Amino acid sequence: MVERILSDLVAIPSVSALSNVPVVNYALSFLNSEAWKIRRFPYTDAAGTAKLNVVAMAPKRARAELALVCHTDTVPFDPGWADAVNPSIRGGKLFGRGSCDVKGYLACVLAALQKIDCVRLKKPLALVLTADEEIGCVGAKYLARKKAVRARYTIVGEPTELRPVRGGKGYGLAEIVVRGTEAHSAFPGSGRSAIFDAARVVSRLERVAKKLATRKNRDFDPPYTTLNVGLIHGGSAKNIVAGECRITVEWRPVPGQDPAWAVKLLREALAGFDAKLEIKRIDPPFEPSAAHGLADLLEGISGNACTTVSFGTEAAHLNAGGEILVFGPGVMTVAHKSGEFVRVADLRKCAAYLQAVIERICY
Repeated sequence: MVERILSDLVAIPSVSALSNVPVVNYALSFLNSEAWKIRRFPYTDAAGTAKLNVVAMAPKRARAELALVCHTDTVPFDPGWADAVNPSIRGGKLFGRGSCDVKGYLACVLAALQKIDCVRLKKPLALVLTADEEIGCVGAKYLARKKAVRARYTIVGEPTELRPVRGGKGYGLAEIVVRGTEAHSAFPGSGRSAIFDAARVVSRLERVAKKLATRKNRDFDPPYTTLNVGLIHGGSAKNIVAGECRITVEWRPVPGQDPAWAVKLLREALAGFDAKLEIKRIDPPFEPSAAHGLADLLEGISGNACTTVSFGTEAAHLNAGGEILVFGPGVMTVAHKSGEFVRVADLRKCAAYLQAVIERICY
């Protein structure tokens, strides 16, 4: 069953630029409307596209004992990947965009729910579906502002190789605008090249990265806050001294570190330059919960020890005081690229693990 559900989900295009409503509607078709209280949280993105978050609860109460959270969007795919939304199973693997990140987890949740008798639930179970995770956890932040998700235990879906995850790094994104003075390239002395200055700034950013690496958190790999210069755009023509150059920089802070430290180092790196730091996004790290009952339960059921991840997740935004974990089938290193896949055997295991968790916590 779980393979069929995932094939259906992959066949629904749901890159973040599109509406996620078709995926949400498909998932909700698995719920008995008489047993579940379904709350919808719609919004329209900057491009005017309809987006939808959902919090469904059974039995119909205000706070869940267990919440299963999954985002419903995917990253774009290369147009040359003809089978991105035409799923196929080969060699025990199901291929297609989102099969690993993170429709595989959603398929497991829906398959598990088919084995659950909602009438027998003694403690409430919630299904939470979010929009626009891939472009900044937008839906999760929306629900957090609305205080729409309240649960004692929460499992957020991501590819973790079926290992429970108790902590994750945060995310920072900024753009540095370096200003120069345009001039004819035949007379460079009458101007100042923003690109030359930007190159010097990048050298300083490399030193910032090395300084960030001096403070370790051995629970992570890499065990420090990483920094990356991902994009540089500058100049207007080959024969004009560049008047502006933009540098995109991101960093991933480890839990326990002052989130202002990286920003302070970045500002210090710009000293002496005509440059401005524009902060685009700062997401907090996913701090490990003080409680570990859910972690112990999922470790016992899966046979896999808890770990941490170096990528950002919705767990950082949806932790409202309860215990929260990240968990799911698939390997993150095969996500976000052509040929994305998830192992069918892992899908079946995950569905069984989730069913067992629901029965232990909510029955």
